[in-house]
Amino acid sequence: MLKKIVMLGALLIATATFAAQKLEKIVIAGPAANVSHPIFHMIETGALKDVAKKVEFRLWNNPDQLRAMIINKEVDFVAIPTNVGAILYNKKQPIQLLNVSVWGILQILVRDRSIDTLEKLRGKSLVVPWRGDMPDIVLRSIMKEKGISKKEIKLIYVSNPMDAAQQLIMRRQDNALLPEPATSMVLRKTKSFPVSIVAPELYRGIDLQKEWGAAFGTESKIAQAGMAVVGDIRQNKAVIEAFEKAYKEAMAWYKAHPKEAGEMVVKQIKMFTPEAVADSIAHVQLDVVPAKEARKDIEFFFTQMKNDSPKIIGGALPDEGFYY
Repeated sequence: MLKKIVMLGALLIATATFAAQKLEKIVIAGPAANVSHPIFHMIETGALKDVAKKVEFRLWNNPDQLRAMIINKEVDFVAIPTNVGAILYNKKQPIQLLNVSVWGILQILVRDRSIDTLEKLRGKSLVVPWRGDMPDIVLRSIMKEKGISKKEIKLIYVSNPMDAAQQLIMRRQDNALLPEPATSMVLRKTKSFPVSIVAPELYRGIDLQKEWGAAFGTESKIAQAGMAVVGDIRQNKAVIEAFEKAYKEAMAWYKAHPKEAGEMVVKQIKMFTPEAVADSIAHVQLDVVPAKEARKDIEFFFTQMKNDSPKIIGGALPDEGFYY
């Protein structure tokens, strides 16, 4: 009996110790894009309840805002474009890439459904959001590899995807490069009254990932975005393992339940509709791959960007310390 009491006491002490090790709060930051959406499911289902008492999501709208969050030690995990992660790492910020989960999110919407390659855009204009950021970087790399000059395709830069979408909807332009879910948002809007009267039907004309594969003789996928860990929590292996497991499971749910995922996402990101989010899931390449396993693909992507402009990745390929 005494032995059982001692064992029970030890178990209770171990349980209490584990509970005491729970973090008060985990803060996860991310953009409005698909890479962040599984995080909402993690929060709703309490996927990290064993390692943290509270989990909070914070939206970041541009890399400068994200950088400020990291410098001010406001966040623990971030959903991030891979090149932005490299820039921060090369600037000695405390960040490591955990995984790549988004391998294809960029498409060009066209009004002429016969336009299905970049070559067929010669002599035309193309609206591009976020000059010098991910969509523009990928586009220019492909154009350079294919020998298509900026004189042949007139690039019209706008500040964000919604501005690019408006150019299409108002018929000011006929072609625009957009990430999901913005692509699906535009297609939904142009099929609905009264916009359908103003804007003739648009088409998913060019898949930029396929153009990448054709240009560089590789797979039609690009290591575009994933999750990273920042700050002191990088030393907490138990929390990181719990996070990685929860994110992978949440991504699987997100892909398998587009309707429910759409309804979930719009609770957090008001600019989207549930239908557009649900549509977008079928058109984004989503696969959670640990950073070290994805390193070859990441470095291939970074090398092409570096050839165009080294500052796009912070001057150089990040070393092995970047990959958690």
